[in-house]
Amino acid sequence: CKRKALLTAAKGRAERVKAVFDGAGDEESAKPWACGRCTLENAWMLEECSACGTRRGFFPKVSVVTMDPQEKASRTAQWTSSCQILINYDLPRSLSEYLRRLTAIDTVESFNPRFPRVVYTFLEEPQLKNRSAKDLVELLKTMQRYVPAAKKAEIDSALGLIDTTEEDEDWEEEEEDDEDWDDDDWEQCDCAHCRGSILGSTSYHPLLEIPDFKHKDMSGIEVVRLPLKALEDFDKAVPFIAPRVSGHSCTLICLHCLNVHTPWDGWEQFFAPSELTGTMRVVLVLAEGVSWHEYPDCALLGAGGSAWVDVLDMDSMDRSDMLLERLVDHEAALLNGHSERIVLMGMSQGGGQSMLRFLRSKIQLGGWIGSVCHVPTAPHTPRSRDPLLVSSRPTVNRSRPMRLLAGESDCVFAPSLVLSDAARLRDVGGFTDVQVEVRPGLAHEGWLPDAPKTKGITRSNSFKDADTALRRAKSFAKAEKACPDLLFVQRHLPSMVDFSTPAPETC
Repeated sequence: CKRKALLTAAKGRAERVKAVFDGAGDEESAKPWACGRCTLENAWMLEECSACGTRRGFFPKVSVVTMDPQEKASRTAQWTSSCQILINYDLPRSLSEYLRRLTAIDTVESFNPRFPRVVYTFLEEPQLKNRSAKDLVELLKTMQRYVPAAKKAEIDSALGLIDTTEEDEDWEEEEEDDEDWDDDDWEQCDCAHCRGSILGSTSYHPLLEIPDFKHKDMSGIEVVRLPLKALEDFDKAVPFIAPRVSGHSCTLICLHCLNVHTPWDGWEQFFAPSELTGTMRVVLVLAEGVSWHEYPDCALLGAGGSAWVDVLDMDSMDRSDMLLERLVDHEAALLNGHSERIVLMGMSQGGGQSMLRFLRSKIQLGGWIGSVCHVPTAPHTPRSRDPLLVSSRPTVNRSRPMRLLAGESDCVFAPSLVLSDAARLRDVGGFTDVQVEVRPGLAHEGWLPDAPKTKGITRSNSFKDADTALRRAKSFAKAEKACPDLLFVQRHLPSMVDFSTPAPETC
């Protein structure tokens, strides 16, 4: 009987497959299905997810526990430690009740970035003044003393949302400082590029000296500053950003962080790696209003972010991405179509915006480099707008290098969030060369005061020009403190662009 049943099932499966190929089957059966665990869309014929191995039709088990407010905690029902996600729809009545609920979290593979264990607690603003909320704040502050720096950054992010002990004093100080400001002042950038209302500008910077080596006469870095708004009528801006030196080796398109147009001003020489002997082109794009996109959740942004999600506005990101696509096509044309010599780079908010262009690019690029940022995909975007799940998405760059510098003490984009996003890039996106470096002592705004010191400056007897070597070492030590992301670019750019081959002629 068992053998007969297996034969009947095999025949039925074969008939369904034949019906679909003949066009006589149900259209729904031929559609791709989404994995209930990692959200990857799989081909209709697959019975297991190609990313995480979850069987088709799987949906995580959901347990709902209701509690009587008058019932004592000791009499509430117990449950086994099997949850990956715990949602406290109401704030627990006491600290002991909160800790008791935490026992429901499964600790197996708790540090696996693909399936992190997360606790969500819903609070209303009046509840922040309650005793239970204050006890929770004290618990988190106590935990900070005994956890690693990465976990401490997550706790800092949570405290930014619920800790109100210093909120009143800070608010009074901000009100005093805001009296001299107009509403227009908050929306305007006072950098030299905005004050001049430029359509575009170009500056030239020589390469840093290398001991026992002499650069070519016309070697250096051509830095272009281009407002994003100028790309709306790009033909007017093109003459202002035309290359002044022909034959540049590559183009690095850089997107700044939120609220700062000039994070790299004065450090332009450090964009170039030591392998560069000719010229390279660096395009610094300046976002309108010093922001690449809007934020649907302003309260979350104002509190410093969350350790598990960054809610993104895809409509405004799409508008910026459309303009950036024009710029990438223009720079590819200047390189005579050698788009593989274009590298995208971004910092913080600019890192996510630049990665979106990299994920959507239909032409091959050299790679992507980012610092203190995350991946603009689910859960930060609606699933229907996730660039990794869009049908017929470009795959030309799935084997290209992607490098991300994360701060171990970053409480805006905590390392756990960044590592989880990177794992999803590999599993769902199919990107094969993704690397994340978590730097100790690095926070979102820069180095912590007690960050580990870099190695001291040493003289090398192998260099004939010892003074040049010493000056170079001192300048690099200063750059490491001021802009570690540029030295990160220096280290990884040679793996994306071949500087040993002749540069293409500029169109």
